[in-house]
Amino acid sequence: MALAHLITPEIAEMLRSGDFTGFRALSEEFHAADMAEILESVPNDKLLVAFLALAHDRQSEVFEYLNPESQVRLLNEFRPEVLSRLLHDLSDDSRTELFKELPGPVTRRLLEVLAPDVRKQALALLGYDDHSTGRLMTPEFLHINSDATAADVLTKVRRFADEVETVYVIYVIDVAQRLIGTVSLRDVVISAPDRKVSEFMTQNMVFAKASDDREQALALLREYDLLALPVVDSKGRLVGIVTFDDLSDVAEEEATEDILKMHGVATKLDDYFDAAVLKKYRSRVIWLLALVLVGAASVLIQQEYNPILSQLPLLAAYITLLAASSGNVGTQSAGILIRAVSTPEFDRKRLLRIFSLEVLVGLGLALTMAAAACGLVLARGAELQSLGGHEVHEVAIILGLAMFAAIVTSNTLGAAIPLIMKALRVDPAVAAGPFITTAADIVTVLIYFNIAAAMIA
Repeated sequence: MALAHLITPEIAEMLRSGDFTGFRALSEEFHAADMAEILESVPNDKLLVAFLALAHDRQSEVFEYLNPESQVRLLNEFRPEVLSRLLHDLSDDSRTELFKELPGPVTRRLLEVLAPDVRKQALALLGYDDHSTGRLMTPEFLHINSDATAADVLTKVRRFADEVETVYVIYVIDVAQRLIGTVSLRDVVISAPDRKVSEFMTQNMVFAKASDDREQALALLREYDLLALPVVDSKGRLVGIVTFDDLSDVAEEEATEDILKMHGVATKLDDYFDAAVLKKYRSRVIWLLALVLVGAASVLIQQEYNPILSQLPLLAAYITLLAASSGNVGTQSAGILIRAVSTPEFDRKRLLRIFSLEVLVGLGLALTMAAAACGLVLARGAELQSLGGHEVHEVAIILGLAMFAAIVTSNTLGAAIPLIMKALRVDPAVAAGPFITTAADIVTVLIYFNIAAAMIA
């Protein structure tokens, strides 16, 4: 917001004095994203005036960068003719994204403003699942028949360049609208004007289905380093494209959603950060109460081993250290495997190697942590009454063995649970954080007290 902060006084003075010509000229010097930031810094009662002062050909572009609250405020204040013009000027994918964020009654009202053919297209895009590739795609792309010449393609590029998402790739279709190839603008330019597209088109295409999850489309775009990805329907007909800028937003949303899940915030992305306090409370308290019930098992287990604690009270002092260490190791391992199964290069062979290496790393960590735990007990010592007639070195051995076994077990569990959840088609992100930590607590307590029982029996 540094730019908006610096220029707001100048903008405010222009709007106050009615210098809309100066404001419009100033706005032409900034990128649409910067201009949206500037508009959001003006008072609410000046937002409509400032937006309408923009050149008509920039309004839709700037509108796409405004936050949803500002968009809704403007939509409610536009005159009918302005509303109609803006909605028709928006790109299809941007319009779909806008409608998705609006309440149902508002979306229905706006759909009525659209021309019949545009409304039909908007409804078709809104008919796809929220997380599907179809919901993100745009039908604004260049296509050509295979018997067209390079000159025909260039003519079409010149004619429709301002109406499509990208001109760098032209899609080749047959008479049934099925995707059969692609040609790059570079190949078209360097080809002889009378050379047919079928002679130099690429036939081994990468494409997504409209019903595919948007993460699959993002993986394809990254793996093949594409600017745009063609989208086909169930019959192979070309229905749209998704571009990298659309899917880069998806990557950020998915990463944020995974982070929320990993920390036990059971909510959709929409939008935890902007939600009311009560909604945030509900999204978190359900997980926390569930974890309390699971964690109660750890308490009950400890109660079962009270006789051992009465024999060697010093053991109680190290329960927290042991549980925290194993929980942290389990969470680390789970995070690594969750990331591994989320990458485009995910395959069974590579995953088995990553899992095996994590187990080996866990053994090394367990030896190090066990040695540290033993050293801590010996260095700290203990009062006689806390030893119950036992020696300090016995406690050191018990804690060291328990630390080693707990770290190995938690590390293995942390690596295995995401793989199991992936196989069961459950989001692995929910395996990390509180879930792993709580499971590690229970396992650690069992290991600790069973080793102690065996040692002091």
